[in-house]
Amino acid sequence: MMKVIGLFLTLLCLSEAYRILVVFPVPSKSHSILGHGVVNHLLDAGHEVVHVTSYPHGKTVKNLKEVDLTSIADYFTALKDSTDEFKLKNRVGDRRGGTSILIYYLMYEMNKKILTDPTLVKFLEDPKEKFDAVITEWFFYENVAGIASLFDCPLIWFATTEASWNVVRLVDELPNPSYNVDIFSTSKPPLDFWERVQELCTVVWRSLQLSVVFTPLEKSVYNSVFNEIAAKRGVTIPSYDQVVYNASFLFINSHPSFGGAYRLPQNAKYVGGFHVETKTKPLPKDLQTLMDGAKDGVIYFSMGSNLNSEDMSEHMITSILKMFGKLKQTVLWKFQTQSDRVPSNVHLIKWAPQQSILAHPNLKMFITHGGQLSTIEAIHHGVPVVGIPVIADQHVNMASVVDKGFGIVVDLGEDMADDMEVAIKKILGDNSYALKAKELSQLYHDRRNPGEEMVYWIEHVIRTKGALHLRSPALSLPFYKRFYLDLVVLIFVLIGSIIAIQKLINKFKSKKQIKTKKN
Repeated sequence: MMKVIGLFLTLLCLSEAYRILVVFPVPSKSHSILGHGVVNHLLDAGHEVVHVTSYPHGKTVKNLKEVDLTSIADYFTALKDSTDEFKLKNRVGDRRGGTSILIYYLMYEMNKKILTDPTLVKFLEDPKEKFDAVITEWFFYENVAGIASLFDCPLIWFATTEASWNVVRLVDELPNPSYNVDIFSTSKPPLDFWERVQELCTVVWRSLQLSVVFTPLEKSVYNSVFNEIAAKRGVTIPSYDQVVYNASFLFINSHPSFGGAYRLPQNAKYVGGFHVETKTKPLPKDLQTLMDGAKDGVIYFSMGSNLNSEDMSEHMITSILKMFGKLKQTVLWKFQTQSDRVPSNVHLIKWAPQQSILAHPNLKMFITHGGQLSTIEAIHHGVPVVGIPVIADQHVNMASVVDKGFGIVVDLGEDMADDMEVAIKKILGDNSYALKAKELSQLYHDRRNPGEEMVYWIEHVIRTKGALHLRSPALSLPFYKRFYLDLVVLIFVLIGSIIAIQKLINKFKSKKQIKTKKN
């Protein structure tokens, strides 16, 4: 009897498990961390996962299959290494990281290479592959939504950036730019008159760029790639416009504790911080000993996974090392190469277990490039920051950090060592930065676990066959109805009719008066 009950419970558990496709192919280490985070939460919940990634684990994991796009990562890594544009020494004084045309063009080229990769195409063509849902990363391209249509299952977008009109428009009406800023804007609501004008112009200009240039390019790739794959699978897929705006849900890798309080529709949720490990891994023995013994505390410096500190100019590196040497604190600098000119209190480390370092009680501050994951991890552990933003959304992230009061921004420059020293001493000497970081960290943690919430909504979308009850009615309205253009036309017609009738009445009265005078 007990065996029968056990078998029944086993079958019951199996029946609640879903097969989910997670598509995070962007060839960036930080993006892959988020993809693996989604996968790990789903695996922990007992689901079967197929993961399309440029950074595969390369090892056998129960219920996990990886579609290996390492070739994509290798291609773009080689391209980045051979391009001086990505070197830190060549980014001095350049704040064009948010140039929309450049970002959209680079993402279009990258996306086209991903969707035409033979490994991915072969996987998508396989008629044996079936899924209950597709979770795909949104990163300035949208035709990847066609993957969900191939498997005839719900689509879930995952925005790795802050909330913005660029992605929210896919599941709701276009957000009002008078209080919702652009993804690359450093302005913070409430906006003054000229800021509101600037945000409106930005939305109009970038919408034109999309509709005239990039959407037609994406449609071309969509039609050439997905129609052929669909034919081999024996299915027919909808048009580009139907697919892109047919998502069931949107996850956003942010939270109001460190980002903006963006107004979201019912089928969009903040899950920023879901990738942070709930149990901090122990530090390697040498780092543990070093941080435990730092009587004056530790400063951690990292420019992230895509920007390398060794790509600074010789003068920048030398001056920063000299500045660090004057501090009492122990400094950990994530640096790929070693040097014999390093001061005794400075330690260059090729690999940095960042979350474990940030969790150590002796850490005083985090000097960062301001990437989204680094910003989240700093808030998670309540650590004040000195930010050196370089590209993309890093300027926006650090503007938010300054606005919220737990960090200071330093401009990337040949002589930035002096500004770094001022910022470091200010944070060390002013306890308000550390207190604010701790306060915001409490706010960040005062919510349901973001990983658990993410899994809940994924399961909810599947259980409800697409969560149609949560979809915004705005998507069912054509443009002219959404903005009352039909009402505007009607008002003009009525006004015109009234004016015409009034003219006829006046003309009739005038003729009558003339006739009366003659009589």
